[in-house]
Amino acid sequence: MATGAQARATRGTVPAIIAIASLILAISVFLPWYTADVAPPFTPEATSGWDATLLARIAFAMAVITLVSSALIWLDLRGLLPIDADIVRALAWTCLVLTIAATALVAWRLVRPPGPAEFLARDIGLFIAQAAAIVALVASIGAVRPRNP
Repeated sequence: MATGAQARATRGTVPAIIAIASLILAISVFLPWYTADVAPPFTPEATSGWDATLLARIAFAMAVITLVSSALIWLDLRGLLPIDADIVRALAWTCLVLTIAATALVAWRLVRPPGPAEFLARDIGLFIAQAAAIVALVASIGAVRPRNP
């Protein structure tokens, strides 16, 4: 049976995972999401998510808010910044809602690139963003699940 300190330390990993995944998602918005799929003698040029679509900018804002929310939860679990339990619960739900939305936005741009889509190939930044959003989503589900006292 885990002691109270061990249980807090174990629960502290979930907000840390959310924070790290959110940070990766925020950074990946500035990585190449699309490359022009053109034939030689033209050179393909990569475009970041930030430059390519408004949805990536919205996903960036969601990632930053999720990062701050999960950092506050982590600080509370570590005892560094005492926060009321209702506020921590609200922050956890904020993380969940924002990661659901960010995952959907990135998935939409993965499935439906901006026009003219027939000339665009998906690049590594888009896949990193989707993976980070999914990791943050799964961890956020863990953050809102009921806990045994």
